[in-house]
Amino acid sequence: MARRVKALQNLPFIVGVNPWIKSVYKCITIPLEKLLSLPEPVDQETQQIFTEELRKLVQAHQEVIPKLAKGFKECIKYMTRDSATNFLDNMIHARIGIRVIAEHHLSLYTPAANYIGVVNTRLSPASLVTSVAKYAQELCEFNYGSSPEFNIIGHTDTLMAYIGVHLEYIFMELIKNAFRATVEYSQRTGRADHPPVEIAICKGPEDVIIRIRDQGGGISSKDLPHIWEYSYTTVPKYDEGDGIFSTQARMEMQSGVGGPIAGLGFGLPMSRIYAKYFGGSLEIRSINGHGCDVFLRVPNILGLSTHVIKD
Repeated sequence: MARRVKALQNLPFIVGVNPWIKSVYKCITIPLEKLLSLPEPVDQETQQIFTEELRKLVQAHQEVIPKLAKGFKECIKYMTRDSATNFLDNMIHARIGIRVIAEHHLSLYTPAANYIGVVNTRLSPASLVTSVAKYAQELCEFNYGSSPEFNIIGHTDTLMAYIGVHLEYIFMELIKNAFRATVEYSQRTGRADHPPVEIAICKGPEDVIIRIRDQGGGISSKDLPHIWEYSYTTVPKYDEGDGIFSTQARMEMQSGVGGPIAGLGFGLPMSRIYAKYFGGSLEIRSINGHGCDVFLRVPNILGLSTHVIKD
């Protein structure tokens, strides 16, 4: 946390005085000062005091990324692309680490079956992706009037150990993109029926690979080099060609699934950081005019030699 405070202090002045960035600074410095003032946890009483302050820190940090996204949306033009990317990568990576450690500590006080802290030791990727896809379908139906079906194939009985909320965030971003692209491409091309989105799960000896395949027209050559950039989004404020109602549907589709940072260009970059945090990866292959294949690889984070859980 101290390193993140120093990084914020080293931002260009015009960026640092942005109201959203100043709010992020306070969200980090105030809990840090409080933690540093606490007595060392050496017995049950001091441990309980420390745990309660940690709980407050977790709550305070919930707004860090949305505020950071809004701040950089307004002032990223005052920094070079590389310096902004390095700052945000480090800030988000540190924020994930802080939350994992803090929430893991808190979760150990409320044990649950098949969990070690925040780690679900019997997480089913198929079950999680099904619930996310069904939610995305409902949102798609609400905003567009229709939605594509989805098929889950491969090793659907796979179980692994992972932090569910990390995987859920990635699934939401990728499936939302696939559904939205499929529906909008059908609208643009006059396609009568939406082709289904195919989700394949492959259980390897040390990790699990999920491929999400859509026929949503792919990513244009103009947009493709920028998909991993922060504050870059293909959701327009107003699209004169499609009309204000179509544009509003896109914005609602983003905000309904992506939460408070949707439409701010943080979804894919953050998904890749989540994927890489425990040694995984996220890659996108696009065929312009047809669709995209997205490959997510995640390891079993409790494994030593054989990572995937075997029944």
